[in-house]
Amino acid sequence: MEVWGWLLLGAVVVVAVGLAYSAGRKRTGVDAVRDMLFELSPDPMLLVDTRGLIRQANHAAHQLLGYEPGSMVGKPVEILVPENTRSQHHHLISLFFSTIGERRMSNRIWVNDAQGMKLNAEIHLSLVDLAGKPMALATIRDTSALWKEERKLREQRKAYDELFELSAVGICTVSLGGRFLRVNRHLCEMLGYSREELLELCFQDITHGDDLGLDIDNVNALLQGKASSYSIEKRYHRSDSSEVWANLTVTLIRDEQDFPDYFISVIEDIGDRKQSENLLQQSETKFRTIAETIQGVVWMSTPGIDRMLFINPAYEDIWGSSCESLYHSPQSFIEGIHPDDRAHVISEIEAHKHGHWEVRYRVVNPKRGTRYIYDTGKGVRNEEGDLEYVIGLATDVTDNVQAQINLEDALVKEKEATERLNQLVRTDPLTGCLNRQALYEELENQLALYNRYKTPSSILFIDLNDFKEINDTYGHIAGDEALRALAQHISIHIRSTDILARYAGDEFVVILPQSNVREASLAMRNLRNNVLSYSADGKRFDVHFSVGLAYVGYPDVKDAASWLEVADQAMYLDKATSSGKRRKRSETDDDQAG
Repeated sequence: MEVWGWLLLGAVVVVAVGLAYSAGRKRTGVDAVRDMLFELSPDPMLLVDTRGLIRQANHAAHQLLGYEPGSMVGKPVEILVPENTRSQHHHLISLFFSTIGERRMSNRIWVNDAQGMKLNAEIHLSLVDLAGKPMALATIRDTSALWKEERKLREQRKAYDELFELSAVGICTVSLGGRFLRVNRHLCEMLGYSREELLELCFQDITHGDDLGLDIDNVNALLQGKASSYSIEKRYHRSDSSEVWANLTVTLIRDEQDFPDYFISVIEDIGDRKQSENLLQQSETKFRTIAETIQGVVWMSTPGIDRMLFINPAYEDIWGSSCESLYHSPQSFIEGIHPDDRAHVISEIEAHKHGHWEVRYRVVNPKRGTRYIYDTGKGVRNEEGDLEYVIGLATDVTDNVQAQINLEDALVKEKEATERLNQLVRTDPLTGCLNRQALYEELENQLALYNRYKTPSSILFIDLNDFKEINDTYGHIAGDEALRALAQHISIHIRSTDILARYAGDEFVVILPQSNVREASLAMRNLRNNVLSYSADGKRFDVHFSVGLAYVGYPDVKDAASWLEVADQAMYLDKATSSGKRRKRSETDDDQAG
């Protein structure tokens, strides 16, 4: 596929000029204008004949590829093709020139520069007819920065995929309607389904009927913006019809416009903990036996934690304090809680007196650092219904919390990288305004609005006059500065809702949404009245430009290309009129001088 890249869609400026002339437009100096635009184009361009020889290469091509000016002409195009694809190149050139039909293609490939170093580039190629001879016209766009961003995005995606798949808890993405979009290995093993089977199901299909209402209520709260996430305990139906208790944490992910997009769910198997809680309530003997083997902190206290009745050894591992100290001072566990969480925990102690306890907080362990704790407790009542004590389980969920944080960070980085990539693809690197591709997309949007709702829209086709003279007099750097100055000047004198794009070379297009011909004419007059003054080599001079207007409703406007064509014709008429006026003014000045 990389070899085909050398037969890809070419040079924006020259193709535009060629199309204009092939449509029947006759102007003097066609070859000179074409050669000038070819040579001065900021985009590297090549003309390749049917034998695969480079017949013409502009300054930008020599500069990009590290060749001395003019040194590429007459050499085979294989000098730019990587070694591993050269063997096929002659065949593909012959195939390109012999294929029937329109020949325009584009591709991303690797290019060899003069030093033999590989350069990532986007190649556009088109078949053109010059002096009766078929030529392949290629434009080379340096996409090295884009390739680096893509590689970084792939690496981030790989890290995210590994985190997702290798997590020790079940993780899945779920559509707004409840269907599983992606599931990891741990979740499949936990529920006993294959990956393919789970992807055919909704979470409603495998949720215990008694827990479904609570789950759906929480989902609706997320969609209504009342919360960004929730965590509940629920039961799932396994593939063998057995049940598994799990702690479910759901986070709603929103798109760039803050609309709900999908859910990320983290599902932790808590079947062992649930089973332990039930056994603890049945027998103190069984309670002590099981509690000693559980990794979480199993505790039993009087309501309000006035007296600690039991605490298992896991407390010493998680809190870093002795169990004996807790028996001596039941509420001393608060000293190990993170200062920011203490007030919340103290307020929740009142819940003990009602026979319920459920709170999340952080513990600062002197040796292990900050630990995230999910602490839940339930009351045990006597025969008279009085609350006697509360049994609880404080689980260290640090690994789960960190996995959630890492997952969310990976998603944020992926989103940011995608946004940067989209911005890079749509922006002209010299002027900072939209590029040609983005211009066509915006024009298609305006055409769709007009065709569907008759929403008016106009465009202004702007061409910098005497651009060659600026380059010849002050140099190409000054020419680039003049283009940037013109882009900034136009931006200042149009509305904030208008859209400025660089079409090609020294040509710009302004899209005026919701503007009819009269309103567009006022905008064009405003641009003309505000003359751009520019300095180069210590000299200040006015930069003039020609403007053509085209309304979306003109009969000749069928699509984006024809719309630009109509505006381009109007611009050339304006250029010819302005040129005539300048010649007449110059002759008058000469006569007066005589």
